[in-house]
Amino acid sequence: MLFSGEFLMAKVDLPDYGYVNARVRGMRAYLLTRDFFMNLVKAEDTDTIHSLLEQTVYRREIDEAILIRPERPDYDYALNVNLVATLRKIIDATGGEVERLVGLLYTRYDIHNVKTILRGKKGSATSSEIITAMIPIGNIRIEVLEELSKCREILDVVSLMGEYRIKYKKTLEEAYEEFKEREEDLSVLELALDKFHYTDCLEQLKGKGSNIALTRRMFINELDMRNISTLVRIRGIKLDDDEVKNFCITGGALEPEKFLELHRSGDVAKIVSEYPDPEYRKVLDRALAAYEEVDIAAFDRELEHGLTTLGAGMSNIDVLGIGVIIGYMWLKQNEIVNLRVILKGKAIGRPETEISNDLFFVEREELQVA
Repeated sequence: MLFSGEFLMAKVDLPDYGYVNARVRGMRAYLLTRDFFMNLVKAEDTDTIHSLLEQTVYRREIDEAILIRPERPDYDYALNVNLVATLRKIIDATGGEVERLVGLLYTRYDIHNVKTILRGKKGSATSSEIITAMIPIGNIRIEVLEELSKCREILDVVSLMGEYRIKYKKTLEEAYEEFKEREEDLSVLELALDKFHYTDCLEQLKGKGSNIALTRRMFINELDMRNISTLVRIRGIKLDDDEVKNFCITGGALEPEKFLELHRSGDVAKIVSEYPDPEYRKVLDRALAAYEEVDIAAFDRELEHGLTTLGAGMSNIDVLGIGVIIGYMWLKQNEIVNLRVILKGKAIGRPETEISNDLFFVEREELQVA
């Protein structure tokens, strides 16, 4: 199973949404149901799990994973291969503005891949280990990602990016000195990447039109959730005002001064109650309840669930344009997250109730709210 050369197909250069949306609606019909997931959770052995997955669109990738390593199939890689193949089908059915907007949406995977490489270098992972964790569907080709993964050090990765004219090179280069000063704290480079990513994408989404506006809204939702999570994570930490404001990614509901004000409150409940955008009220209330009952990880998990619901709900806001594609992307991604929870849980013998509690399903009524 290799990423490269696996998804070659004819490019359909259609500049409107009719053809691609029809295709996406057809793909949506193959999304797995809640009942199917519950049957997976209840499966008593791996043979039953494999038999169930044989009935799904994941059959080929799961079969190959078992064939390659029967004793311990690499399900993560198999799911990534399926996701790439699925997303490739979408962009190969586009042209014009549709292709440009879908391409922008896919840049989130470029960021994922670059972070995967940086984390791999920091953790002394092998090139093959790094590659299997990638989702190569963005602008950076798999062959280039493979070359980057072979570099010895993070600075070598950054340098090689220049040779391939990867736009994240300058940002990482500028943040590298602080990364070294902070004892190679990888969050320094990741924050720099995120800031550049959202600023760059929003800059390209300044035009008019409902499809551009909806795509821009999704990027803003993402950066808002990132900022909220950061606020909760750094609360109570003694930082200079400039250090706090540096954590803020601009372009969404928070500007640095408001970000600083919420940080100074030092209280999660206040951060939630005083957050300026009412669109996130239900999401934040659920996140706060999870935080008070469990911990910060539960808070972040509720933010992810909220973001998934907002993304999936885009298909209801715009049934004739980009919303159908955005909605499917988030539903597909959530499906893969649920599969990972089950497959990993079963592999380590987690109780069924624990696995079930970690699954998330976007409910129809929630979609209407989004």
